[in-house]
Amino acid sequence: MAPWEYDIRSVRYGEWDSTKEDLNELGMDGWELIRFSEDVDENGNIKAFFKRPVDCLEC
Repeated sequence: MAPWEYDIRSVRYGEWDSTKEDLNELGMDGWELIRFSEDVDENGNIKAFFKRPVDCLEC
């Protein structure tokens, strides 16, 4: 079983084109979206939880 690296990041929420752009950029770096938090902060950001295989560090 491959070891995973995890990260939690804030992404723009509600501006769907910007959100999609943010998520696509993270995906190009090997990050897989696991889930979103349910809370949107005062800046319109939402927490997104990601994982990627440790061997993807060279992606």
